[in-house]
Amino acid sequence: MKLRPARKGAKRSPLFWLASVMMAAGLVFLGFGAWNYFFADTVDGAAKTNVAKEYGVTKTAKQFLEPKAATHLADVFARVVIPRLGGDWVRLVGEGTRWHPVLNDIGVGHYMGTARPGEVGNFATAAHRGGYGGSYKNIHRLVKGDLVYVQTNAGWYSYEYRQTKIVKPTDTNVIAAVPKELVGSHKGGRYMTLTSCDPIYVNTNRIIVWLEMKDFVPVSAGVPAAVKWLGTK
Repeated sequence: MKLRPARKGAKRSPLFWLASVMMAAGLVFLGFGAWNYFFADTVDGAAKTNVAKEYGVTKTAKQFLEPKAATHLADVFARVVIPRLGGDWVRLVGEGTRWHPVLNDIGVGHYMGTARPGEVGNFATAAHRGGYGGSYKNIHRLVKGDLVYVQTNAGWYSYEYRQTKIVKPTDTNVIAAVPKELVGSHKGGRYMTLTSCDPIYVNTNRIIVWLEMKDFVPVSAGVPAAVKWLGTK
């Protein structure tokens, strides 16, 4: 009885190797995305929070520029607190919306040419939803009754949630002084807009969150109850 010789391994086709490379690349991409979403953003976000906590209007803290004096890219003139995004969520606001040195490094950027905090018009801001701390990652969670607090050297401005909308990147009217798509908007209103990419990590659309000014607490009157955890600064 003759034994058959061992069969040699089948030759792999170029298509097999291409598929293997693509699969490996996909796993690397997914791993990088998971790193950014679950770890890198958390670490970077915590760092931005800590820096923002150092600012205030006291002599012992880092001081903001006066809003009207913040005319250069990355000038820091305010900080924003959004309780809905976490018990200690706070970010600095810098002039301009370039990725570097504003959105990547500071956290939240102010659209040049739009209103300043408390002014008539639209105080329009932008931040990343994914990467570099993902400052606006969860702005889709804001609901009726939620407040956003903005601090300048003058005091604390509070803005109340009004509406969320997904639009195309070309729809620049969303940051107009009177946003047409904001139900009930009117001339003379004091609005705040949060803008970011949608979906997270993708630039296909923009998520827009509109708020309207509710109140102002001057420095002399202290700190609103919702932000007392920041201290008396």
